[in-house]
Amino acid sequence: MKIVVIIFLLILNMPVFSQGNVSIHEDAKVTRIMDLYLRINKSITHVSGWRITVITTTDRRLMEQTRNSFQQQFNLKTKWEYNEPYYYLKAGAFASRADAASTLEMIKKKFSSAFLSSDKISYDEL
Repeated sequence: MKIVVIIFLLILNMPVFSQGNVSIHEDAKVTRIMDLYLRINKSITHVSGWRITVITTTDRRLMEQTRNSFQQQFNLKTKWEYNEPYYYLKAGAFASRADAASTLEMIKKKFSSAFLSSDKISYDEL
């Protein structure tokens, strides 16, 4: 009997649905938190990932020659960095270490000094 009374009261308290405009009033604190969340996420442009360092040298010409040779043999994007006094020739952009390691195996056959290095990878490179 109690269940019937509860169901009856619930039915009486149900709103009547009609066509019309619905307006939502968001609390100002929620709006500020959501804006902060969006700003933080838009500011993150890179993720931690892996690259293959093909060569590390103090000779820029050697780095450029190695880059040309590498690009003829492998279909990976390369980039170089200079941190005094070394030039670093890096190749590829990998999200997982396992993917980078399998590619490194092939590269080491031609460039024995190559090794894996962690790096920041932009989203458009992946």
